[in-house]
Amino acid sequence: MDKFCCTECFCINEIRQFIIDEDEMGNCSYCGSRSVHVCPVETVSSFILEGVNRHYEDAANQVGYSSSEGGYDLPTVDIHEILNEIECIFSELIDDPTDLLEDLAHFDGRAYVTNDPYGPPPGDADEIYYWSRFQDIVKNDRRFTIFLNQAEQSNNLEDPGNLLKHISDLFLPELITVIPEGEKIYRTRIKKKDKEYEHKDLTSPHPRLTINNRMSPAGISFFYGAKDPDTCIHEVRPSVSESVVVGEFEVLKNLFVLDLSAKIGERLGIFDPDYLFNYEERYKPFLRHFISDIAKPIRSSDQDIEYAPTQVFTEFVRSTNFKEKWYFPGEDNEPADVYLQGLMFKSSLKDKGINVVLFNGPDISTENPEKDQSAWLLYKGKEEYGVRKIMVESEPKPTG
Repeated sequence: MDKFCCTECFCINEIRQFIIDEDEMGNCSYCGSRSVHVCPVETVSSFILEGVNRHYEDAANQVGYSSSEGGYDLPTVDIHEILNEIECIFSELIDDPTDLLEDLAHFDGRAYVTNDPYGPPPGDADEIYYWSRFQDIVKNDRRFTIFLNQAEQSNNLEDPGNLLKHISDLFLPELITVIPEGEKIYRTRIKKKDKEYEHKDLTSPHPRLTINNRMSPAGISFFYGAKDPDTCIHEVRPSVSESVVVGEFEVLKNLFVLDLSAKIGERLGIFDPDYLFNYEERYKPFLRHFISDIAKPIRSSDQDIEYAPTQVFTEFVRSTNFKEKWYFPGEDNEPADVYLQGLMFKSSLKDKGINVVLFNGPDISTENPEKDQSAWLLYKGKEEYGVRKIMVESEPKPTG
């Protein structure tokens, strides 16, 4: 006689949804629920074991074994421990899951470990440690020679140059996007008394006028703007009663940028068909940490050295060709070069605001695109704003 389990037997949404999608109503053989969504236990077993195999693997295939030492070199678990104690799939309606557990996954004594058992622990990417070490090195040890020995130490992530190469190969292609032709970008200046602002005052500054900034050192001119005027105004930190001038620019050609404003979703459960071990357990933790860290606010009173990590990172990514990692068809439909022309990151001063940094100096924009065909942006004009109020929101920080 066939046995059926139901949605009420489980607390994992993906398992419950799978049973609902099977679209059969009946009485449960295990928890006693009646007139509920049910599914043959063999069918649910196949679904659950597929999920287990996304995150775990047979220890015999991956881990050394020494009978003299009493077993495997790494700790292992069995299938019943995975389902009942680690993934905790059963609902409170199942007082004793023994029968259902045995029908879902017969205990055969097999030992399991997580996928890639000798790699970094899931959810705790080693790259986070290496990124923190990178920041310390370029602030306090060296920054202009970090790429010199890259080929000799390609697997040594303690070396800053190798770490950046590792990040660019594994993580950054996920964050590349295009700012399309026709999109608007804004740049703001605090208005000085009796000064009339023109195009040259609102585009990227002359290199002689540049100061040390988040993504560029003094002497290198970048375009620092935002996707909306309000974010621009917040970013220049005006005082009440000051006026600001906002320049409007239109993108003249598609621009490849690194989108550090991207939201990294929550970790998917192993029973989600879209779950991929490395992406969920390694990529997501590092990307979430990396994006937060690289866009964190830097106070104007902080030492210039605080800019060093993001400046070195920017110099690396703007010189890296992502052609092998991010496909973009050229005129002949063959893969074209993909060099980043900028990046985007969340504003720390304006909720939901997006900052845009473009890697180009005063020649980045023009008022006459037919004459200046190499320009990236078209200057559309300016508008003056008066600052009437500045709001500060705060909340207690957690203690303990």
